[in-house]
Amino acid sequence: MIGQLLAERYLVVKQLGSGGFSETYLARDKYRPQHPLCVVKCLKPSAKSTISLETAQRLFDTEARILDALGQQHDQIPTLLAYCQEDDQTYQVQDFVDGESLGGWTTRKRRLTAQGAIALLFNLLPILDFIHSHQVIHRDIKPSNLIQRRSDGKIVLIDFGAAFWKTIAPPDHDAETALAIGTPGFMPDEQQVGQVDFSSDLYALGMSVINLLTGLTPLKLEYDSITGTLDWQVDLYEALDPKLTAILERMVQPIARDRFARVADVLAALEAVPGFGKHKAQRRWSMSAWQRSFSRVEAQAKRAWKPAAAVALVAFAGGWLFVDRGQSINALFTHVSA
Repeated sequence: MIGQLLAERYLVVKQLGSGGFSETYLARDKYRPQHPLCVVKCLKPSAKSTISLETAQRLFDTEARILDALGQQHDQIPTLLAYCQEDDQTYQVQDFVDGESLGGWTTRKRRLTAQGAIALLFNLLPILDFIHSHQVIHRDIKPSNLIQRRSDGKIVLIDFGAAFWKTIAPPDHDAETALAIGTPGFMPDEQQVGQVDFSSDLYALGMSVINLLTGLTPLKLEYDSITGTLDWQVDLYEALDPKLTAILERMVQPIARDRFARVADVLAALEAVPGFGKHKAQRRWSMSAWQRSFSRVEAQAKRAWKPAAAVALVAFAGGWLFVDRGQSINALFTHVSA
């Protein structure tokens, strides 16, 4: 597909990845000034996919509809530029998010700090509130689907390929909701058996924050043998405020009725967490504000709680270049030395 000119406009230059029932490519827009980058997502179910071609097509179409309807209304959701069929190919063209996926942080021994966890929740919860208000359930929230945009530091939620939109549910609504789709570890028990509601996304967000705090994938976390709940706090590199811990605990409860039901409930609980007000008042992620935040984290790291293994914490200020007045989430992560 590399080298193809799609719709006589989008020149495919590089493959970005593949999975499930699609492949993604980087392309350039031939007809816009300076030929900006864009993302081409091509429907192409893999031989190992357990999803039928008909279901894959329906999910692909739903993603395009969601991005077309919501991407223009929220700047932390990709915008759909085109949705085409030609030469037996079905593909979407989305705007390119210039930034870095949070999925790569843990592989480089980076850990989210306590203040970083609050900032991440504050940045992402309004996105969930927005899509939920439009009856959309993402169904695949995880760090690799979160990109920090270089221009302003905001987090963009990508990949709506597994999303369920109640508004355009097909006639066989039960068959659509019964589809068990998502990423093991990040999706709750009810989603694994084809049941999903808004709290399922809150579970996935909670697991994503825990993953970034501990550096461990959900499947590697220990479970309490008595309660059956995750015992993730033993893997922290920095002590959390008890109120923040309680919020994350409630977000990842295995039984849906024990979780927060709505985004508004999580935000209300976060109001009581020390430091949340600062992030709420901060309209723009300014470099100077995060540098000050980092300085405090660095000072606190010297006297931070440590697990029995006595892991050394070293504040890490390096990372990729800042662009414009935006700034990196690096200040909210700690670098864990081996």
